[in-house]
Amino acid sequence: MNPILATVILALIQGWTEFLPISSSGHLVLAQHLLGVESAGVALEIILHLGTVFAVILYYREDFLSILSGGWDFVRGGRGPEAVSASRLILFLVLGTIPGALGGALFKDTIESAFGDVRFVCYALLFTGALLLSTLLVPRKRERLSPLRAFLVGAFQLLALLPGVSRSGSTISGGLFLGIDPEEAARFSFLLSVPIILGAVAFQLPDVGAELRAGHLPQYLIGLVVAFVSGYVAIGAMLKIVRRGRFGFFGIYCLLVGILGLFIL
Repeated sequence: MNPILATVILALIQGWTEFLPISSSGHLVLAQHLLGVESAGVALEIILHLGTVFAVILYYREDFLSILSGGWDFVRGGRGPEAVSASRLILFLVLGTIPGALGGALFKDTIESAFGDVRFVCYALLFTGALLLSTLLVPRKRERLSPLRAFLVGAFQLLALLPGVSRSGSTISGGLFLGIDPEEAARFSFLLSVPIILGAVAFQLPDVGAELRAGHLPQYLIGLVVAFVSGYVAIGAMLKIVRRGRFGFFGIYCLLVGILGLFIL
């Protein structure tokens, strides 16, 4: 397949499925096997992930600007509402990132081997489907984030280290199980994606080597832009779906894809 077309396909999959609760890693693995789509390697994978990170930062730019200004004010001794709010959000993000960061470091080899097992990905999609559907049975509550809830949402994110388990699906589901307001659960899930993705990118950088000098710059730029734009649109779409209480119905899709994958692959 043409490298540029392959990059566009992978970038669209990454952008949409990073934020829709259907597993970006699972869909990328299935796409490579079903369509014969191959990426340019670790370098392109990093570029696509950065595209989705930039989408979150732009969409929630007010939150990140508040973190920078309010956090700096708090460090300097300020205790106004903005400084306190920013410090709490920073604390929540740190607590939510800890489980995934530890899990990624401790089980790196196991996780990487799972990416080569297509049947494992299909079973993981079945798990994601069951998890999402189970949220339909949970009464909607309006609890606020707390340090403990932030850490527990991060524990759900630990599941998403495995290909086929959706990161947004697991974290938003975790938030709903903990009684967090649905829209707040989605917002925290998306904000939480930034440190965990940047951490994964930093972890992969030593493996990039000469790839960035392989003359793939146009391919990288196209992938970055497509992943960024599709990711930005996906965030807005996902928030509307959460507001309407339809989040759990993505579980049906995940179950169908998982079952079809087991029969076809």
